[in-house]
Amino acid sequence: MLLLDAPGNTECPAQDICDSRALSSITRYMANTDNPGCGSTVLSWVSLTGNPAVISPQDPTLVIGSSLTATCSVNSDLHLKAEDLYWTLNGRRLPPESYKVLNGTTLSVALANLNGSRQQSGDNLVCHSRDGSILAGSCLYVGLPPEKPGNITCWSKNMKDLTCQWAPGTDGETYLHTNYTLKYKLRWYGRDNTCQEYRTAGQYSCHIPKDLALFTPYEIWVEASNRLGVAVSEVVMLDILDVVTTDPPADVTVSRVGDLEDQLSVRWSSPPALKDFLFQAKYQIQYRVEDSSEWKVVDDVGNQTSCRLAGLRPGTVYFVQVRCNPFGIYGSKKAGIWSDWSNPTAASTPRSDRVPGVCDPKSGEQNTTLRRELKQFFGWVKKHAYGCSNLSIKLYDQWRVWLQKSHKTRNQVGATRR
Repeated sequence: MLLLDAPGNTECPAQDICDSRALSSITRYMANTDNPGCGSTVLSWVSLTGNPAVISPQDPTLVIGSSLTATCSVNSDLHLKAEDLYWTLNGRRLPPESYKVLNGTTLSVALANLNGSRQQSGDNLVCHSRDGSILAGSCLYVGLPPEKPGNITCWSKNMKDLTCQWAPGTDGETYLHTNYTLKYKLRWYGRDNTCQEYRTAGQYSCHIPKDLALFTPYEIWVEASNRLGVAVSEVVMLDILDVVTTDPPADVTVSRVGDLEDQLSVRWSSPPALKDFLFQAKYQIQYRVEDSSEWKVVDDVGNQTSCRLAGLRPGTVYFVQVRCNPFGIYGSKKAGIWSDWSNPTAASTPRSDRVPGVCDPKSGEQNTTLRRELKQFFGWVKKHAYGCSNLSIKLYDQWRVWLQKSHKTRNQVGATRR
């Protein structure tokens, strides 16, 4: 018989029987607490020759919105009657009006329009005796079948591995524990393989570290499964060479360009991991002022490993980062995948020592001055329009900085003569 330390009507705290599976078919225990209705603080073990009670159905799985009628049948050796029993769901006592006495030792409970399980391990439906002891428990699983995963994207770091991410259907919320399995195989031959290293790049991701073939496309898909079914994603086909990314460019340096107040020179090295492979590369630069969080991007630097930033503010600290997109590896036609950004590198532009109070040219000199400055502008464009292509800063703005320096020099010479 089940031994009770302290009889009473006070409810015990919820027992997570679904996680711990504490109620085995041979040996039962009751975890007692300081609550007088739950017995003493000693962990009591009670050996039985049979089950104190049986709940039916045991561990059911239902779709959200379903109804359930469960029964608790007490072992006759306990000398308990159906009227001595009550039910709890996740530690909360269910209302007596949902009970029904079926016979002298069997009590049922009716649950309607069930919501999703509060915990993925299942809700705890427990049958108690009048004094609060646990007689039997059942895990109640209520949720949704999985939807097929989508948006599978993959990348290979330096052609040595493969990492894939995907998006779960219904944002992954099925209220049930759902397993995701990434599978892959060579397109024209070979057996199915299962990825083993999950959550390496986020919750829904898996990493294949080695033993990958080049020059042969793979078929990749994701299977989602839970207690209510299985859903399989669309198959994605890819070649490792088409999804290569690499380390950020190395040895990034930023330095001044002589005394030019508005320019900085940026230099870097190609990713060393790909130095022995036939590939092209394109680079991007982003930079920001020290006290700003807004980055400006130089979008198309091409495949060169240096660039000059112009149109910057004098006497200002800038942070600069570079990233690489390897493409055309062994003739691949795909665009490639951008690397992470390099660590920020800082440098400052020279301070401006411009002389204030420069006078405007007199009206009679305006036409001559305009022609002279236009000639200077086109000459400056030929000399300075090199380096990064498609800069976000207009050449005209750069020229105005140069022109101001010319005016400063001219005024300084004039002041010396005077």
